[in-house]
Amino acid sequence: MSNGKLRKYETVIVTRTDAGQEAQKRLYEKIEELVQKNGGHHVRFELWGKRRLAFPIKKALKGIYLYHVFLAEESFVREMNRMLKLNNNVLRYMTIVLENDVDPAAFDFEKERQFDNLPTDSDDQGDRSRSTTGWDAEFQNRGEGKDDEDEDEDEEDGERSEKKGDADDEDEEEE
Repeated sequence: MSNGKLRKYETVIVTRTDAGQEAQKRLYEKIEELVQKNGGHHVRFELWGKRRLAFPIKKALKGIYLYHVFLAEESFVREMNRMLKLNNNVLRYMTIVLENDVDPAAFDFEKERQFDNLPTDSDDQGDRSRSTTGWDAEFQNRGEGKDDEDEDEDEEDGERSEKKGDADDEDEEEE
């Protein structure tokens, strides 16, 4: 890629919830330093917050999701993946190519720029009430006061009652 064109990548990183704010900040700074060292450009960073994992990873049931978008060369991605693999606080990560042959001089950074601040130790630990990505405005009128865990339990109860109702219907048909 010596022609001055870079690739646009996005990376989602899932870290341990018990890693602490300082470890999250160090990871962010390492990625930022690596981008600059390799001649890339950090375009966007979003803190998606703490979420339940679909399945346990390294005995963790929840993880903190970090989203990065950057312009860089392929060699940077290999180096970043190596660094993430060695970090004990990282549960999973995934990097994908969004665009090939992006000219950094012509790229509109302001259009996509968003950098969320990492929470500090003085911030409230409740991730659900903190707006991080602007999606809260879209779902503002959604029912407040009900936890995600409660919704999952209600859905499971509804599925059980539907299955039970199906079994009752079969019994009636046999008579």
